[in-house]
Amino acid sequence: MKEKTMNSLKTRRAGIAGRIALAGLISVAVLLVCSKNSPLYPMNDWVDVNCFFTVGRGMRHGLTPYLDLYEQKGPLLYAAYALAAWISETSFIGVFIVEAACFATFLYISGRTAEMLSGTSAAFGWAAAGLGIGVPLSPAFSHGGSAEELFLPVFALAIYLTLKAMKERKPLTARQAFGLGACGAAALWTKYTFCGLFAGLALAVTVWYIADFHGKHLGKAVLQAMAGAGAVTAAVLIRYAVAGALPALWQAYFTDNLTRYSQNIRSGNYDLPLPNLLNNLSWFIPAAAGLLWLLCTVRKRWREVAACVLGAVGLFIFTYASGRRYPYYAIVMATFGAIGFGALFAVIPGKIRDRRAFRYVAAGIVALAVCLGPLAAYHWSGNVYLLGKEKSEMPQYRFAETIREAEDTSLLNYGFLDGGFYYAAESLPVTRWFCTLNNDLPEMKQALKAAVDNGETEFIVTRQQKLKNAGRYELADQAEMVFEGRKWTYYLYRRKAVQETSPP
Repeated sequence: MKEKTMNSLKTRRAGIAGRIALAGLISVAVLLVCSKNSPLYPMNDWVDVNCFFTVGRGMRHGLTPYLDLYEQKGPLLYAAYALAAWISETSFIGVFIVEAACFATFLYISGRTAEMLSGTSAAFGWAAAGLGIGVPLSPAFSHGGSAEELFLPVFALAIYLTLKAMKERKPLTARQAFGLGACGAAALWTKYTFCGLFAGLALAVTVWYIADFHGKHLGKAVLQAMAGAGAVTAAVLIRYAVAGALPALWQAYFTDNLTRYSQNIRSGNYDLPLPNLLNNLSWFIPAAAGLLWLLCTVRKRWREVAACVLGAVGLFIFTYASGRRYPYYAIVMATFGAIGFGALFAVIPGKIRDRRAFRYVAAGIVALAVCLGPLAAYHWSGNVYLLGKEKSEMPQYRFAETIREAEDTSLLNYGFLDGGFYYAAESLPVTRWFCTLNNDLPEMKQALKAAVDNGETEFIVTRQQKLKNAGRYELADQAEMVFEGRKWTYYLYRRKAVQETSPP
């Protein structure tokens, strides 16, 4: 009996290891081609990622977000990019490792969710392969490395923990409730629009507890979830309290975002929320099909229906309530794609699913998808135009050559979001406002103007517009680059040398 138990444990561990290996393989193979963070690309030229990476690099050198470097996202996102900078701050390999690890975790949890809903292990591979290829190839993936993409595993974990408890018809365990609370706090401290999912799940769990007469357990679950949320929140607050940056954190992340960011939609005509989702059919179809399947089985699975529908509605509303609708916002809804793959195998009769031939065919299709995934990415990814491009062809590296030759390498990215010039020149900002953000704060405009007027940095980079009233600066170089389908011109300015005059 003991030997049988040991063998069963070894088999289970081998199965878990195999699933982890499959998720990791798919993640790395596809992201190597799709993500601009990949070592196959000269760099990631996306302004958002460069903002995050500049802050992460600054943290590695003792700078504190919001206090020393002003940016708008949550502290946990910058912690992830600080980890990436710790791995490598002179290349995007660290960002790629963090991204691939997060995506592999998302694929693993999504596969386990599909497996749980369908009752068959074959669903794991299909979910992992389907989402592993479908998500990076979708327009919502954008350039790679967005906060939405990196947070996918946390969304997936919250869905999995909730559905698992509901499927077993048992109240949340202490570990599950703690985990959900920690996930909710992680959402708050990454990008608080992510909290929509957790608002929906909390409502669904409350209805479930009351309907199934678990009301006496509800208070305990709330306390356990609050403990998880408190642990994450305490870690954040202690870190910023030690740095004396709590007021800066509150002002930048909450006050400025809520009062200024959503009021300014800087540029671009983006699809409305629903067309935005419909542009991503590779994962929208499984997600929509899964939710429809749940609704069709509502009598049997009303609890799961409540969790997924309320979670999806909450996440959708929180994501688009601000009026902004950038293409990469939609990727958060890929969280529900796993349900579609679970539904696919759930509707297949058990007599067919249990046949060895069926399992072999299902595994063969997964293997084929894994092999063809990078090829599909090469043909359909929107990022491959930059794949294999020489660094010397990019303005960031061209300007970096001039900057590195100077004794003073201080730089200001002026008039647009961080274009990767700090990264290429291996320079850290010397000003708190290190680029022009999308919130149009008066103090930001004043500080940036003062930096130019006072000649606070040796170099200034502008995009598309030359520096007005250059004063202390003169044009040193200019270069062009295609970014997001548009040709942009970048200008490098250098501080004029001070003319020394001899006394009469």
